[in-house]
Amino acid sequence: MAKIIFENELEELAAQLSRKFRVIVPVYEHEHSPFGKIIFTEYQKGQKLAFSYPTTNLPPKEFFLPPKDVLFEYKEGNPLLPKNQKTVIFGLSCEDLEGISQLKEIFKKPVTDTVYLEKTENTYLIGLDHFSPPKGIEFDLYLQKIKADTYAAFTKSVFGKKLASSKLFEQHNIKIPKVTRKKDSLIRDPELPKIIENSKDHPVWKELAEICFGCGICSYVCPLCYCFETEDEIDLPLSKDPKGRRCRTWDSCMLSHFSEISAHNFRPELTDRIYNWYYHKFVRMQHEYGFPGCVDCRRCTIFCPAKINYRSVLERLKKDYHPRRKK
Repeated sequence: MAKIIFENELEELAAQLSRKFRVIVPVYEHEHSPFGKIIFTEYQKGQKLAFSYPTTNLPPKEFFLPPKDVLFEYKEGNPLLPKNQKTVIFGLSCEDLEGISQLKEIFKKPVTDTVYLEKTENTYLIGLDHFSPPKGIEFDLYLQKIKADTYAAFTKSVFGKKLASSKLFEQHNIKIPKVTRKKDSLIRDPELPKIIENSKDHPVWKELAEICFGCGICSYVCPLCYCFETEDEIDLPLSKDPKGRRCRTWDSCMLSHFSEISAHNFRPELTDRIYNWYYHKFVRMQHEYGFPGCVDCRRCTIFCPAKINYRSVLERLKKDYHPRRKK
């Protein structure tokens, strides 16, 4: 026996959840545009929900690490901490669930980011994909598409079990197919960190610098890019008891100012910044956290204005590395 829910009930599930929580769902937006057709946004009745979609333009990290996040405000000398609203993110793919789980690990160590972690503690995750529920990845409720209009329900928390016990779900004697999402053999290649470490002088970095705009879009759309800068905003005019806020905003190691300090820029050349992007994702993160900084969602390739495909770059580096090793 398995708990199932039919596709025509998914919107009703979102509607019911919205009565108690802020519910984030994938919806169709700008349907006549070739890019950015689907976005994650707060649920509103009447929206055209997109529960079967290739990818969204921004990953759901924006709800844990917003483009501009107020860390705290101060008024009359007193700090005012932000209040986190209970949130449900509904309709997450396996790639985005993996990204959320891994980004949480990154914000736990080496320094615990309490602001980020409090957001995750106030957020429930509902996955939806055609794969079997992924192991080692956080979710509360996971809906596996087993037929064109039918989803099997899997739970991993008290909240998820409570949802699956609602009248929208039915008990059926149905066989659930085992559909495993295989780990990518390229980005999970155990030799990849060594290959990139030995590629600093490879011509590919200069070739990429000739076409790359250095715009940072690859970082902004990546579920696992997390670089930010922090600044204080002071309300003017100044009074006896000033007030303002401390914010962090998205940054990118691809931008020319990222490695700049008062007297020096550590990576003034775009060539070095491109190499650093690959090095951090596939060398440093693998060493520090045990996983690469990539879930293979392809957003960086889809939305790159220069159409740079990171997989083609990695495949070329891998191909060129082995002949040199054999000599």
